[in-house]
Amino acid sequence: MLEAFYATDRGSLEDETINGGFDLHPELVWIDLIAPTHEEQEWVLEAYDQNLPTLKSLEDISSSARFYRDDEGILHISTYFLTKNKNFQADGEIEEFENMLAATIQTVAFILTKDRLITLRGEKLVSFRAFRARARRNDYDMDFKDPVWILLGLLEAKLDELADILEDIHKDLEKYSTEVLNNHHREQILDLDDMITRLAHQEDMHGKAQLCLIDLRRVLTFLSRPRALGSHIYDADIRELNEDVRSLVEHNAFLFQKIRFLMDTTSGFINTEQSDTIKRFSILPSMLAPPMLIASVYGMNTDVLPFAHGTMSFIVVSILIVLFFIGPMIYFRWKKWI
Repeated sequence: MLEAFYATDRGSLEDETINGGFDLHPELVWIDLIAPTHEEQEWVLEAYDQNLPTLKSLEDISSSARFYRDDEGILHISTYFLTKNKNFQADGEIEEFENMLAATIQTVAFILTKDRLITLRGEKLVSFRAFRARARRNDYDMDFKDPVWILLGLLEAKLDELADILEDIHKDLEKYSTEVLNNHHREQILDLDDMITRLAHQEDMHGKAQLCLIDLRRVLTFLSRPRALGSHIYDADIRELNEDVRSLVEHNAFLFQKIRFLMDTTSGFINTEQSDTIKRFSILPSMLAPPMLIASVYGMNTDVLPFAHGTMSFIVVSILIVLFFIGPMIYFRWKKWI
């Protein structure tokens, strides 16, 4: 899929219908390719003399080649985007999967020239859709005729998406805290094994968010270099984005500690329940030992035992067995061992 946009005089972005390479005119400031076909890549090559990397090469690219300016002055950036798995319906609405914890990381390539920005990605991303919606409404105080502002706007949208994901993680952890730490709630409905699984999913998403934040910080550090963008007019916005990244990294560290605390607490509850189960199995032989001893003694083939003969012998021995069974039970319950 290939989508193209041009900047209007009122400071917004509007999309252009593309039916072939002949529609890629010089006024287009943003070319967005989503899993492009070979034909669509040829359109870009013919219109702008720009070779595009393959989607597979984006995944294999080394970290040293993720951010650089080539000999022609074209800026190349490859960065990670994290998004929750969602379905995009035909009417444009978003339907999230039942597993709200599922999230994927994909690499997006930015190719920034003097006149336009070219983006290449493997699938649709929520942050891109959010940026395009805001740009159409002219919510940004930016001149989109300069493609650098489009790049910074997409990075800001990426940061907003990461912030939303971390906020969702925090809400889920607050709910899990109530379930784990509330004893009555835990005893009634909480499956501790299921809680461990949910926390493991949260930790996985947290790690992916951390990776994207670190990657975004590296991108902003690269853009803040004097030779990267060739102008200081973007410095204030880059510094502001850097501050937002720093605050999210700190919040992410807090969430990591909370996840580890809940994991340790849940594991402790599981160990406690296992210990209680083992203790009950250990107490049961102690309760049965005295009655079994009496029964085994009176089961011997001898005539010298008291109450070994007579009509009342069976009743007396049975009463002794019951007493020696009830006695330890009362003692263990008094000690609150059972």
